[in-house]
Amino acid sequence: MNNKFIPILSVFMTISLVVFVSMQFYWLKEYYASLEQEFANKVHTALENSAQKISEIEVSKYNEKFKDFDKTLASNAKKPTLFTVQQVQDSLSKTTLSFGKTIIEKQDIPISQKGDSITKFKLYKDEGMYDFKKNPTTPQIISSIQSQDISSGQFSLTEFAKFNATNLPINQRVDKKILDSVLTRELKTQGIDSKFGYGILDKKNKLTAISNNTYLDQKDKKNYTYPLFTDKEDKILYTLSLVFPRKDASLVKNNLPMLLGTFMSLLTILGIYIISINYMMRQKKISEVKTDFINNMSHEFKTPLATISVATDSLNNDKIASNPEKVKYYSKLIKQENLRMKKQVENVLNMSKLERNEMKLFLKETNVRELIKEISKSFRLIVEERNGTLTEEFKAEHYLVRVDEFHLSNALINLLDNANKYSPETPEIKISTRNESNWYIIQISDTGMGMEQQNKTKIFEKFFREETGNIHNVKGQGLGLSYVKKIIEMHKGQIIVESEKGKGSIFTLKLPIT
Repeated sequence: MNNKFIPILSVFMTISLVVFVSMQFYWLKEYYASLEQEFANKVHTALENSAQKISEIEVSKYNEKFKDFDKTLASNAKKPTLFTVQQVQDSLSKTTLSFGKTIIEKQDIPISQKGDSITKFKLYKDEGMYDFKKNPTTPQIISSIQSQDISSGQFSLTEFAKFNATNLPINQRVDKKILDSVLTRELKTQGIDSKFGYGILDKKNKLTAISNNTYLDQKDKKNYTYPLFTDKEDKILYTLSLVFPRKDASLVKNNLPMLLGTFMSLLTILGIYIISINYMMRQKKISEVKTDFINNMSHEFKTPLATISVATDSLNNDKIASNPEKVKYYSKLIKQENLRMKKQVENVLNMSKLERNEMKLFLKETNVRELIKEISKSFRLIVEERNGTLTEEFKAEHYLVRVDEFHLSNALINLLDNANKYSPETPEIKISTRNESNWYIIQISDTGMGMEQQNKTKIFEKFFREETGNIHNVKGQGLGLSYVKKIIEMHKGQIIVESEKGKGSIFTLKLPIT
């Protein structure tokens, strides 16, 4: 992928993601609003049914108290002193029932043991109106239920109960246990099984004694209300109020599959976006690193090729061609530079084989101490050319390890070469060994420039090189440490790096002793 298109593609993907996420959140918001509305409708239905049940329970109490009240009303329905109904139809096509009730309650009160008593009469009187809407084109009659209620006296009993109970305190009209039971049943009928708090408010919207602890704790939350009792003029006396402290959790629980599916799709899109952006950034980085690698390889090949070209031209010179010493010198120089280029190519090919897992190790029991001494002896000359030092410290008592001598030697030379290259001034390199449990430990330390903390893991990536201000001021292709890590891991070992910028680095190799 061309690097110049990556930022454009990233911006396009980001805009698309923002639009998608915004639409998802908008949909979730609208969906949740519809769930809340559905919940509110169910609660309203439950409240309406509960209020009706509580009213019916109150009427049934009066029916218990005044037995055969409705039968008496029904048998005396034609007596004007007891029950009267007048039907009037007005210009607005309404039918109005005007009724009046005169109810006498007789009570004998004993005043002596001889049987003397006083008769006490209670007179209940009420009047009211009952309106029925009527279609202007179609005759409207009272429903069978309304007609039955009026004829049977149930209508009068209800009105009587309302009239008599209007001035009673709410705790005499409603039992908390019954109210709780009715509400629980009605809510479950509507499919609501969430914890709730209930309370009854008076006409001044003040909380009465009828409430539970949940309502007292959560009364500031959103509540759902419905009129409970009305007076003879249908004015609201009390209001039944409900709160649901776990409403949100209940809505989520009841709609978990849908919401979970939405969130999973959202997370999937976010994951794909992050992976794609990360992939593009990695591709961009790899492209840049490969470009640096090609530049470095070109730089590495440029010098030996120039040297070979000069040496070849010199050999074509008659004066040099006739001088055996000069011919020998230039031939040796050509061979040396040719081997140098061959080594660079082999490094690249070896890394390619390692990546494809085609490289095999030839393990044999080796005296690693002697191997390190030989490497140090030849490498010390390079360090001393810069007036540096290479010291050894062998503390390992067990140094016979099954290794591939060739690849382990290359790995150690790579580490020593890095220690020398990344020491800007006089290099001070130390190589030491020790035993730890079943491990043979090799440490190579230097006092060079060190590295940034964020680069401690990156240095083992292929083509990565620590920036030093000029990409060519330290030669190399960025393959050395990647090769070292692969070789040590193929030996079933470990490599650990400790480094601090400006204070040097320590590379620790751990090889298993079998």
